[in-house]
Amino acid sequence: MTIRELTGITRKENFIYYRREFTATAHFDLPGRNCSGLVEFTIETEPTGKKDISVKLLDQIDYPLLPVVQKLKETIISMDREGQLP
Repeated sequence: MTIRELTGITRKENFIYYRREFTATAHFDLPGRNCSGLVEFTIETEPTGKKDISVKLLDQIDYPLLPVVQKLKETIISMDREGQLP
């Protein structure tokens, strides 16, 4: 299972400076098929500088959620480090 890309990333308006909320469409390569689904994710920066990421899948997928959420978190962290998030 791999995450191909996150597209249509939009940032929700939020007045808490250490918490950023986004919505996007995630494109997955699942065993034997490709699929996509809407996701919401939040990046919250702790006082120590550590970033805590939470992910919520809005569309149902026919695959165990734990590996999908872990891969999405890795992709989001990578995109944030490279400055690809709005």
